[in-house]
Amino acid sequence: MVTTESPPEQRMVLYHVSWETYERLLHDYEQCSSPRFTYDRGILEIMSPFSEHEAFGRFLDFVLAAWADATDTLVRITGSTTYKREDLQRGFEPDSSYYIQHEAAVRGKERIDLRVDPPPDLVVEIDITHSSLDKLSIYAQVGVPEVWRYDGARLHLLVLRKGTYVAGTQSGVVSPLTADVLLVLLQGVAEQDAATWLRRAQAWARSLGSPDAGRSHQ
Repeated sequence: MVTTESPPEQRMVLYHVSWETYERLLHDYEQCSSPRFTYDRGILEIMSPFSEHEAFGRFLDFVLAAWADATDTLVRITGSTTYKREDLQRGFEPDSSYYIQHEAAVRGKERIDLRVDPPPDLVVEIDITHSSLDKLSIYAQVGVPEVWRYDGARLHLLVLRKGTYVAGTQSGVVSPLTADVLLVLLQGVAEQDAATWLRRAQAWARSLGSPDAGRSHQ
């Protein structure tokens, strides 16, 4: 078994890992928020996120909750839930994930099984140090409609079309949110406290009734 490591997120990649070993690791760490596992046909990435990484994901939970309240939309925040498909030999634990259009399909379920349940409508990937795996191909294989990828400086809003992600400017699942607005909202998040996060998310949500909603945010 060959391993490689890259700081600062304590990211490790293992090769020639069986699905059974992957499942066993998931079971052993089931009650732990870290590390997170990504599996792609025998390659296993193990990553422990740092605090800045976590801050961006949690702030987006505030944004989605504020949007849901302002638009009277039902949203299930599923966080870093483990999603896996043995038939595809792929599995992942995103930084954040959400059911919006398919919220009713997973309502009340303690566990989500992609063999019978739809994938999340939205996955967020905070990729500040860059993953060693092509996670977009994994998301595409299981059919995640939209991915927001943030690298600490740029926000890429990616929409699944014919099995491939293409760059977009406006979200198809969180209307009228745009990539530009998301980027503005995320600025300075790592240095702010939760109350400030909440106020920023709520202020944006309150602006949704204005003519410029989804285009700018102060």
